[in-house]
Amino acid sequence: MEFISEQGFSVKQGKEEELQAWLAANEAALAASYPAGTSLIGIFVVTWSSEKTAGSWRALERLDSYGAQDTLAAIMKDPSSGYSRLWRELSAFGDWDRDAHWSQTLLKRATDATVWNPIADD
Repeated sequence: MEFISEQGFSVKQGKEEELQAWLAANEAALAASYPAGTSLIGIFVVTWSSEKTAGSWRALERLDSYGAQDTLAAIMKDPSSGYSRLWRELSAFGDWDRDAHWSQTLLKRATDATVWNPIADD
């Protein structure tokens, strides 16, 4: 199985360049901190989108199972892990106001998904 997890978020005004510099210095280490069955595809800034409230930044991760979400949640609780430390540093750039734009999407590879045509069952 393969999933792509997309987390959209907003960055505090005036912190975009600082986040870009942080990513240049730390994104490779963040990617290396991912446990087996998971990986960081990357952190992206939106250049254009029809989505109005999804946030202008995206974190994309590859997961090999639904359970991989639990693996990441467990490692995030461990403050001694590089994964937890780096995500907490990156999150400090985020705008976590209740009105800030954000989104969460989990995509499953189409060939792994259960799909059917209910009209064909007639």
